[in-house]
Amino acid sequence: MSDLLLTRFVEEARELLQSAAAGLLVLERTPGDDAAINAVFRAVHTLKGSSGLFDAPALTRLVHAGEDLLAAVRAGTFALDGAVVDELLDSFDQVAAFVDQLARDGRLGPEAERVAAQGVAVLRAHLGAPRDGAGMDAPDAAPRAAPADWLAGFDAAALADATARRDAGEAVLVLRYTPEPGCFYTGTDPVAAMLQLPGLVALAVAPREPWQPGADFDPYQCNLCLTALTVAPRAAVEEAMVYELDQCALRLLSPPDPAAPAETVPAGAAAAPDGAPAPDASPVRALVTTQLRLLETYGHDPVRLSSIAVVIANLLRSLDHDLLGESWQAVLAEAAAKRDVAPLCAFLATLDPLAEAEPARPAAALAAPPPLPAAPPLPATPRRGPDAGDGAPAPAAAPATPRTLRVDQARIDALMTLIGELVVSKNALPFLARRAEQIHGSREMAREIKEQYAVIDRLTQELQGAVMQVRMLPVAEIFDRFPRLVRDLGRRLDKQVELVVEGQDTAADKTIVEALGDPLLHVVRNSLDHGIEPADARVAAGKPAAATLRLRAFQDTDSVIVEVSDDGRGIDPAAIRDAAVAKAMVTRDVADRLSDQEALNLIYRPGFSTAATVSDLSGRGVGMDVVLSTVHKLGGRVSVQSQIGRGTTTRLTLPLSMAVTRVMVVEIAGSLYGIPMDLVVQTVRLRADAIRRVGRDEVFVLRDAIVPLVRMARRLGAEAAARAADERGEAVLVCRVGDETVGLVIDDFREGMDVILTPMDGILAAVPGYCGTTLLGDGRVLLILDLKELL
Repeated sequence: MSDLLLTRFVEEARELLQSAAAGLLVLERTPGDDAAINAVFRAVHTLKGSSGLFDAPALTRLVHAGEDLLAAVRAGTFALDGAVVDELLDSFDQVAAFVDQLARDGRLGPEAERVAAQGVAVLRAHLGAPRDGAGMDAPDAAPRAAPADWLAGFDAAALADATARRDAGEAVLVLRYTPEPGCFYTGTDPVAAMLQLPGLVALAVAPREPWQPGADFDPYQCNLCLTALTVAPRAAVEEAMVYELDQCALRLLSPPDPAAPAETVPAGAAAAPDGAPAPDASPVRALVTTQLRLLETYGHDPVRLSSIAVVIANLLRSLDHDLLGESWQAVLAEAAAKRDVAPLCAFLATLDPLAEAEPARPAAALAAPPPLPAAPPLPATPRRGPDAGDGAPAPAAAPATPRTLRVDQARIDALMTLIGELVVSKNALPFLARRAEQIHGSREMAREIKEQYAVIDRLTQELQGAVMQVRMLPVAEIFDRFPRLVRDLGRRLDKQVELVVEGQDTAADKTIVEALGDPLLHVVRNSLDHGIEPADARVAAGKPAAATLRLRAFQDTDSVIVEVSDDGRGIDPAAIRDAAVAKAMVTRDVADRLSDQEALNLIYRPGFSTAATVSDLSGRGVGMDVVLSTVHKLGGRVSVQSQIGRGTTTRLTLPLSMAVTRVMVVEIAGSLYGIPMDLVVQTVRLRADAIRRVGRDEVFVLRDAIVPLVRMARRLGAEAAARAADERGEAVLVCRVGDETVGLVIDDFREGMDVILTPMDGILAAVPGYCGTTLLGDGRVLLILDLKELL
């Protein structure tokens, strides 16, 4: 097995299963959504076909059972409900487990057949009672003898040959295959499938039920039951029929009963039930009548004509009427030239006598049929799509589909690392220009270096942006898992919840999107368990019985914002204060002095919980603190707003990318520091008379708003080395930290630059106030300040 092929299958299988599960949830809400059922069916059908490339018959069998049930839903003969959706989702979960096992071990475990058989039985029970003898025995089951009626379709020569082989010591198996009536719609050819059996001795084909007369005959429904005699091992038979195993039964050839000799049943004939006489209409007459009706209904429709031409050509070949076959080709040519179906109808009317003389050919002769003829030439007309109306003009050719190239994620990460190194190297050019001018006195050389730096900086930014676009993922990668989660938890908690998803196309760096999964999981579970009330409580409060949980994402400048909101009971600040005091997190005096918003923020304390009892959903105090710590590690922030009786909104604000960070370099107390550019609002110079005091704090007025001032040299403990303000005034960097605007008093402004941020580790990991470090172009280490911690 090719490792590359298996890797691609695993990736595609997971995508298909996720697509199928999402579609099922849509169908559960809107059962008449044709687009959803078609999407689910296509996903499962594609997965079934792909799985056949690998030695995983249990996986294929379970997927096939799901496909057949979905086919019944698609055909309108079976209606989905919540219980059936649960069973399908459970089956897809099991298939996902099989896929994971394939990815890990390259094969399925010994229990796979038993597990798959249980799942198949559950799904196929909805399609009616199992057919007599249908279904393969377990691999370790004792073989049983084939019943006598299975052998009735074989002639004496075929049975004698098989019996002789059995008496000579060969194990002769009898395979009974009863295809689904709608198997043609899934591209299945039952006869071709049986003819591919290894060790085939003979094949018998008979109708499963009596043929319908004349106008009631449906050529698009399979009404066959096929029985084969083979000397191949059971494993080889199962491999050959891997897609149809659930429609097959396998037995051993038993000695024929001398008291009840088997009678030959010709192909196309059937014994009438309960001894009733067989109907007069033969398959030939029914087939011809159907083609005539199609011609009269659709006229000179190239698509219909092509199908009719193949059907009649195959019919004449199967009846060994080669001369009539040549005449049929001539009539087709005449009809195409005149664009008139009258010659075709006249020809088909002459075929009725064939039904009276239809030969009773032995079924064993089907073991090696002649090759089918190719379709005769017809006027070139573009085929219509499946939804085009009969007789409607063919649409214009569809535009070329964009080609997609699958690239290993590690290669993109390596490319991003190289770009990061290029950014660092590019930053060395301004230092080189300064050295050329200040040390070597070459102003012209410095100017040329700066010009080349401008070009390289532009190209680097474009290259970085292009690779960043490759790394960008839509938040749908994470959002798609929540419809299933909300549905399952809602049913488990006996709460009616409608999930509304908005902005799933919002994109962010893959590192951000992938890291969002765990925080969002905790927030959503918290809303379902604590925020949303049971239906009766909601109705009593004058709310709809079904709650609304909204998952929303959007982009705001250089950040991606994800909100989880519900219309539940809201968070009671008093209850939060009481719970915090009960858990000894704060004293009663401290709790009483907290504002409502400060009390709400206590939910992010480790170990905090308001649940009365511990369950597998809540009560352990682990969850919201994980949200806060994870988002902070990503350089983001968390906020929560709540109104009692109205609901709660949790907002996660995260940077669009973590690969390359743009910082502004500033000088503080004679040293250089970096401040993330997404926090910077503007730079100002303040004269001494523009600075005022409120109590012990310094402030200034910016656009009619009072902004507090923080002297960074004092905050960093280096006030003694701070430089006095020059004649231009104090250098102030205005930043937005959280929901507050603050002015940072520094020594001077330097340039902005793109850097690769390296987190603090080792003994420096616990040092507060720093996001990490980066290298300057001259080799010095630049500390990047974490203003959230410092302020």
